[in-house]
Amino acid sequence: MTEGKGIITMTKEEWWARGIELFGADLLKWRFVCPCCGNIQTPEDFRPYKDKGVTPDTAWFNCIGRYDGHEAVSIFSKKSPCNYTSGGLFCFNPIKVVDGEKEHMAFAFDEE
Repeated sequence: MTEGKGIITMTKEEWWARGIELFGADLLKWRFVCPCCGNIQTPEDFRPYKDKGVTPDTAWFNCIGRYDGHEAVSIFSKKSPCNYTSGGLFCFNPIKVVDGEKEHMAFAFDEE
């Protein structure tokens, strides 16, 4: 694991090991924090939105506010949940997960 420019870089193996250490082996129970609004979410929370193309992986790079049907809240409003996605123009995700030649930006784990 390396840190620099506010981003922590981890291998896929380090990221998985940290997730298991914090939350156990059931990925659906892992908790992630949206870097824009602070919403804490799990992959399990996204299950009702599978008809919108959501998978459990969505929890670590999109805020649930994009899918939950409430009035859209801008990422700059600091209300929770917001409509942030790391696939947009700006990426505020603090974790870079390196998997061979691929890199994925991820939300931080909820470590509180």
